[in-house]
Amino acid sequence: MYHHLQYYGYFKDHRGSLPTSATHQHVWKNNPRYLLSGSFGERQGMIPDPLQKEKLLYSLMLSSPLLRSRQLLHDEFGEVNPCLREPRDLFTFFSSSGPLQAPRWPIECEVIKENLHHIEWVPPQPEYFYQPTGNEKLPEIVGEEKGTVVFQLDSVPTEGSYFTSSRVGGKQGIIKELAVTLQGPEDKTLLFESRFESGNLQKAVRVDTYEYELTLRTDLYTNKHTQWFYFRVQNTRKDATYRFTIVNLLKPKSLYTVGMKPLMYSQLDAKTHNIGWRREGNEIRYYKNNRDDGQQAFYCLTWTIQFPHDQDTCFFAHFYPYTYTDLQCYLLSVANNPVQSQFCKLRTLCRSLAGNTVYLLTITNPSRTPQEAAAKKAVVLSARVHPGESNGSWIMKGFLDFILSNSPDAQLLRDIFVFKVVPMLNPDGVIVGNYRCSLAGRDLNRHYKTILKESFPCIWYTRNMIKRLLEEREVLLYCDFHGHSRKNNIFLYGCNNNDRKYWLHERVFPLMLSKNAPDKFSFHSCNFKVQKCKEGTGRVVMWRMGILNSYTMESTFGGSTLGNKRDTHFTTEDLKSLGYHVCDTLLDFCDPDRTKFMQCLTELKELLQQEIHKKFNELGQDMDLEGSWSDICLSDIESSTSGSDSSLSDGLPVHLLNVADELNQKKKMYKKKKKKPLQTRKQRNEQYQKNNLMQELKLTEDALSFQERAGFASSTLQKQPTFFRNSENASSSAMRNEKPRLNESQLHGRDKGTSLDPSKMTSILTKSKERMQTEKPRPTVSCSPKRSTNSSQEPAADMKSHWSRNRYPATKRGRAAMTVYPSLHIYTYP
Repeated sequence: MYHHLQYYGYFKDHRGSLPTSATHQHVWKNNPRYLLSGSFGERQGMIPDPLQKEKLLYSLMLSSPLLRSRQLLHDEFGEVNPCLREPRDLFTFFSSSGPLQAPRWPIECEVIKENLHHIEWVPPQPEYFYQPTGNEKLPEIVGEEKGTVVFQLDSVPTEGSYFTSSRVGGKQGIIKELAVTLQGPEDKTLLFESRFESGNLQKAVRVDTYEYELTLRTDLYTNKHTQWFYFRVQNTRKDATYRFTIVNLLKPKSLYTVGMKPLMYSQLDAKTHNIGWRREGNEIRYYKNNRDDGQQAFYCLTWTIQFPHDQDTCFFAHFYPYTYTDLQCYLLSVANNPVQSQFCKLRTLCRSLAGNTVYLLTITNPSRTPQEAAAKKAVVLSARVHPGESNGSWIMKGFLDFILSNSPDAQLLRDIFVFKVVPMLNPDGVIVGNYRCSLAGRDLNRHYKTILKESFPCIWYTRNMIKRLLEEREVLLYCDFHGHSRKNNIFLYGCNNNDRKYWLHERVFPLMLSKNAPDKFSFHSCNFKVQKCKEGTGRVVMWRMGILNSYTMESTFGGSTLGNKRDTHFTTEDLKSLGYHVCDTLLDFCDPDRTKFMQCLTELKELLQQEIHKKFNELGQDMDLEGSWSDICLSDIESSTSGSDSSLSDGLPVHLLNVADELNQKKKMYKKKKKKPLQTRKQRNEQYQKNNLMQELKLTEDALSFQERAGFASSTLQKQPTFFRNSENASSSAMRNEKPRLNESQLHGRDKGTSLDPSKMTSILTKSKERMQTEKPRPTVSCSPKRSTNSSQEPAADMKSHWSRNRYPATKRGRAAMTVYPSLHIYTYP
């Protein structure tokens, strides 16, 4: 063991401490005594004698397919470093001295070794929408047949392939230079690059001196979802007008048609003038591509730009980028803050498909007593289930900035709530630059009901966390932050409540938010219809689980059409301010003084009446709604929230269909029947007594019928006088008539759920026994009844449990309420 530990670097002068993920690669890479080549065993220098045997054994182990370990680390050149990986699920906090966890990429992705960083900056003046002149040029798409390819990714996994493995740094080997080589200082060709975190550009074709056609990469392992772009250009010229045209967008409608501008970032401006991302572009047009591949229509976005400097490095993006590394830097600052770390606990919710950490923050002030802690309600917030909707991360950042501050309102919120926050649900998609999907090639926000934990871990563990949270306390609000590509402003999607007790209550929070942020949030854009195609979304699944206020917050990629911000683009500061308004609205929503709440309910009823009148007028019908308008189904007067193919689910990938079928079959096979609720001792005794009496009664009746079938009565009647035979016949007839009446009342009583009186049953058995004694002796059946109980003390058969459920709304909307009993076991899922 000593030699084994010595081989791995322990008990050495140059390794005074345990190896960490931050230092092991550097130590092994620069120490030739321990270097191994990519051939797993070829030595690159003389190895001292004490390590010769261990070295040889190690090389044999790696060359054996049976003993090969997957726990050994590789450096950026693909060489093996003989050091075990860190345990994946034990480290929940950031180390104040160590670096961040490096993003893990699919092994097909090439990644450049540059660390990109952009400064945060708020424009001093409003950035207005582009106003079309009508003279914008619509460039004809010529393609690479008439142009020159100046940038193209080599291998992009598309539909038909699927994710297999990942590593830090992506594809092994030397990173090739994909941009063209400049012919000299006079060469004006732009140099493109997108192989960095969240980058997305697949190909650039130069069709004129200053004109380029750009092709975006689809989401990995799919052939769809081209919307997000983020790329770099170098070798710029100041006085020239460049034109960029993206040729393979898929959505027929876009905010670019109503004035939205792309974002540009200049590194020279950031260094010299501290200027960050800004809206730029002229001659902006969004139009249908004239080149049709026969399968799906493509749309184009074209714009012109003048760069501010010569030989500058600039970036273009669909929206303000917020990467996985940005999130980790922010969380590291929180973990290292001695004050914030007291009430913000950082944990690992799970690992993504690629092995990236999905973080969970629990934010609440310490409680003085267990009763106080148990009384707190919960609020669940999440973002970036769609990786290309980075505006969700900026709202989340604003929320976290406020709730972690020392503001009195923030302290009050931490006193009365437990906040569960998942700031980045889909880190894999964010890292690779996807717009909508995870590395499973599917939209996670359509699979919240999945049973495939290994294929969709991020949402499976999120749903499981919320299920456990609901067992502990009431969840007041769930909200998932998104971005919207076709509407301006910020708005919410919710779920109509069918319980008349809470009628319109789900609309109070959005209305309050619109009053707190009137120049950003539009209540009239909110929608509360639950569509069939949205059953797998987070808001609908959480609503079905019992969270009344379950929302999707949609934030535009463009800007506002309201109030003082009318016709201006949103900045990161605008989005962060909405995070503060969410906190402010929570305080209004939970104010013990219900004046604001009731005012909002009254206003909502008036707005609904106006909407119903408007609908009937559109249909050309007149209707008196007095007294009956509140019975109209709210879903019938709301329009659909679907507007593009992104609203539809693609189902499971082909390679997961068999897995899902097998799990469903196992679930049906091993599914146990629900146990009846545990009864009290008194109830069990009474039930046992009833069962015994019923069994004895049945045996008695069987014995009587046996006597009749055997002919005992007829043989006796032949020896008796006539008058005695008549009386006996009458008695037998009466007894036969009485018996079916007893069975009928007994059956009716059981069907209706009424309890039988044991004392009455005892008297019936006694009479039957007396009649049996007057007849010819025969084998008797014991029918001694058990101890009788007072029937008035028996509980009704349909009596329900008295477990309180006033804190938990009905789990299924629009269905009959079912009795729910407290669960004493740990939930497990396949």
